Amino acid sequence: MNTKKFILALICAFVFVFAFEFLWHGFLMKGMYEATITVWRPEDPAYMKYIFASQFLFAAVLTYIYTLIGKHLPCKRGIAFGFFAGLLLAMPDLGTYCYLPVPLTIPLMWMLASLLKGLGAGIVIAAIYKT
Repeated sequence: MNTKKFILALICAFVFVFAFEFLWHGFLMKGMYEATITVWRPEDPAYMKYIFASQFLFAAVLTYIYTLIGKHLPCKRGIAFGFFAGLLLAMPDLGTYCYLPVPLTIPLMWMLASLLKGLGAGIVIAAIYKT
């Protein structure tokens, strides 16, 4: 494994995931969350460490998987890799509708976010491994 490329891809994927989720959840879905405020935990800066850990681990695992199965693929395959990774992530989001008292639009938006997050991160990782 090329350690320099792995670390660079991991960092870039993490930055993409962090920025994407910040914009998606912090702005695009903010009104949806506010409309269902009684369902969610109160905002607390202490939770940020869990958010960072989740996003970092996602980026690390996705980057590692790419080194195993996608490092010799052209960037177009990076798109497919990211799409299927995002699709895999999106499936459990639909199930949350069954046990959270939220409108169906929220899990559907989470599904779309997971798909786009996987797609974007896959493209970023593949682009770095292509160089």
